[in-house]
Amino acid sequence: MRSYDLIILVTDDIPRIARRYQLSVSEVERAKDYAFGSGLVAYQFSPDIHMAEAWNRMASGQGNDLDEVLLRHEVFESDLVVNQGMSQPDAHNLAQARYPWSILITRQNYE
Repeated sequence: MRSYDLIILVTDDIPRIARRYQLSVSEVERAKDYAFGSGLVAYQFSPDIHMAEAWNRMASGQGNDLDEVLLRHEVFESDLVVNQGMSQPDAHNLAQARYPWSILITRQNYE
């Protein structure tokens, strides 16, 4: 949880990540808040150290392809929930089908 608290405190990561991955600042800001901030409480997400590590790599300019999958997953899922009013479980399933970060990170950790 401490890692999540630290991520939320940083503010200069959003424009840097948006530029690097050619996303809007508002998309990255929404995804960050959804995954690490208010969404954590609202949807009772369990903190995930792999997500925190991925975000920190992206924030430092060291993100990899798998980190980008996470980012795009969170941008897509947060849009469905926050902007379109979809339920979180349904949005997650759609995001997972398009950007299967949790499957890929699990596979990577067992190889």
